[in-house]
Amino acid sequence: MNKNELVTVVTSKLNNVLSKQEVLSVINAMIEAIQESVVNNQKVSLKSFLTFEPIIRPAKQGTSFGKDWSIPELHSVKVKISSSFKKLLALKTKV
Repeated sequence: MNKNELVTVVTSKLNNVLSKQEVLSVINAMIEAIQESVVNNQKVSLKSFLTFEPIIRPAKQGTSFGKDWSIPELHSVKVKISSSFKKLLALKTKV
């Protein structure tokens, strides 16, 4: 499912109370808020769904075989699926 399909599904689930454009605006705002929080080193937890946790791997320097090396600091994000979501997935695979 891509973003446009998601907008259509959400609009339908809301019984067309909001227009597709309004739903798209909400989804875009949510994505932007999550991105800004993670970039600002804040954990975002959507209960019963996903957790986005920023990870910063510190820079490393050393010497091997007479040569100096360095690895720059790395910023990444860890995405964790909630246990209730995992249970839903497990039920689906048992059928």
